[in-house]
Amino acid sequence: MLRLLNLFVLLLIGASQVFSQNGLVSGQAIKNGSPGGIGHFSLPSLTGVLMGIATANDDEFPDVFMQADARAPGTYLYHFKKLTDKGEPVFSEGIKIKLPFEDAGQTKGVVIQNQAKKIYGFWRSSGESIKASLFDKKTNAFEQSQNIAVNGLPGGFSTFGVVETAEGKYLFLFTVAKEATSPVVKMKVDSAYYTPEGFWPNELPEVGIYGAYVDNLQDIQSLNAQPLTDLNQTYYGISGYTGYRTENNDRYVVCGTRLGNIHVYKIEKNGLSQTRYIVNQKEILQRNPTINAYPVYFNGPGSAKGLLTSGEGGIFFYKNIGKKDKKGNLVFEDPSAIFQEKAVLYGGSLVVPSMADWNGDGVLDIVSGNSAGNILFFKNTGSNINPLFQNPVTLEAGGEKIHVQPGYREDIQGPGEARWGYTCPVVYDWNKDGLPDILTGDSRGKFMVYINKGSKTKPQLDVERSLYVNGMNVHGGWRSIPGVAEMNGENVYVILDRDNDFHLYYQLDTYNVEDGGKLKLTDGKYINGHRRKGGQFGRAKIHIVDWDGDGVKDMLVGTGRGASIPNPITGLPYNRKKKNEGAAVLFLRNAGTDAQPVFEYPRMMKFKGEDILLGAHECAPTTGYLGGDGKTLNLVVGTEYGTFIYYDRKDLSW
Repeated sequence: MLRLLNLFVLLLIGASQVFSQNGLVSGQAIKNGSPGGIGHFSLPSLTGVLMGIATANDDEFPDVFMQADARAPGTYLYHFKKLTDKGEPVFSEGIKIKLPFEDAGQTKGVVIQNQAKKIYGFWRSSGESIKASLFDKKTNAFEQSQNIAVNGLPGGFSTFGVVETAEGKYLFLFTVAKEATSPVVKMKVDSAYYTPEGFWPNELPEVGIYGAYVDNLQDIQSLNAQPLTDLNQTYYGISGYTGYRTENNDRYVVCGTRLGNIHVYKIEKNGLSQTRYIVNQKEILQRNPTINAYPVYFNGPGSAKGLLTSGEGGIFFYKNIGKKDKKGNLVFEDPSAIFQEKAVLYGGSLVVPSMADWNGDGVLDIVSGNSAGNILFFKNTGSNINPLFQNPVTLEAGGEKIHVQPGYREDIQGPGEARWGYTCPVVYDWNKDGLPDILTGDSRGKFMVYINKGSKTKPQLDVERSLYVNGMNVHGGWRSIPGVAEMNGENVYVILDRDNDFHLYYQLDTYNVEDGGKLKLTDGKYINGHRRKGGQFGRAKIHIVDWDGDGVKDMLVGTGRGASIPNPITGLPYNRKKKNEGAAVLFLRNAGTDAQPVFEYPRMMKFKGEDILLGAHECAPTTGYLGGDGKTLNLVVGTEYGTFIYYDRKDLSW
């Protein structure tokens, strides 16, 4: 009997451990629910900069060094662990390493390992010098640094890299900007102006490459750089550099760019060849899925050899198939994900979640947008009380993966923002056919709808189509989730208008709405969204829900740290009169009715008595009967770092 009791206790302990591993923890990021907790690699900040590859422990396989940006500074080492069944690399959790100077995330670095297996780190100190340091594997730290002067550049450098040549020397590469030939039109703060003809008033900045050779990496005093290319290789910038050696010892420089193209230069005796590219198997130029492409070449076990690239919101693996096309471009497979042990659920940067039963299996899934412009589906293979969210799948519309890109003209901050889509989806049965559709805002200030033409268990989205009001496309504040709900028997739709006021519309049909006027506070004043102009307009993440359970729909609004709702003078969260700032979740209680809504002054959402503050850009709330007892409406908030934080209602106040 005692043995049976002990066995029962052990089973209970085991069950509790499984629940702890897969369950939700209030105030923490939701864990990836894939088998073994192996999920998509999550970046340490909004952006993760791949610094280099080196064998930093006792095995023979290459490990990854990565640097976070200034929003969450830190330099990390990720050890290679294994390959997935599909041959994709799996890495460890990040180990934070020490630098010989304050790591503020603004001094971009490069890591390279020489033939003697020593690991060197180099960091941009200024536009005319770099710092150098040696890595100690025992302490996981870079030791005392020395300064290296960079001479011969026409006006400083932005990014740089180091690669090994066929002769065993090392080539330092520097990104140098082309000087503008026409006067620069200065913009007002957060504003952008196109000409009457629709062109950007300034030249698109171009860059090229300078380089300097050294015999070895030890005790370098100075570098004398010479031009290796014309200063017209790509627009805006080269993100980073890595080296690649073929089986016959040809050496290449591989460059990632801000706009996503991946350039290739063969290292020749007199410098670099004319630019070629990484292309896919259809001989089309590969374009990194996210903004920027910080590259490193990964020589993994077996056939797991290829290019790793990181950017804002992701890291990807391009497998090398060892071929060239007829133009001399290098052929790599399309990018796939890489993985990480003990992973959190990750959706890129600035994730915007909406919870709904997307695939008709009776449990809540997550559908989320991100800054790269995708809409992702996280399937829940568990239950609502104990969810197991799987790795994301990019949703398709009209048979093509959704990837909103504003391009040259449609982003209010100009062509430099061409790759930021900022998709903001909400899942809702808009045409009342029993199937979940998706309504979106994005970086273009457009408000679109994807109608589900499939079935409950097999959703199939039609291409994006605009909503119209009085025959004109609905247009409002960029980067905003439309608030969508049924109120008083009608579908309502709320966005920020041209005055940055919360504006109500009523649905007429699948693609048309009618104006319901601006929303008001109980004092009769309009609810305004921000204190600043230009790019700080919009950005509100509006979620309509009966949060306080009184039978009337309220609003939860996710903000950026600089938002000031409902007015510029006393609004929240900007005017909290506290030192710490951050993106916040505001509760606007509906003191009226669903037929005639009026809202109380916003209140800060608090977790265990403290204001919820999540980064700088913005955060995005959604709600569902997830976790807890399965009968209580709880909160999930998407963050700028790509994670989804779960809050149990019992821990919240406002």
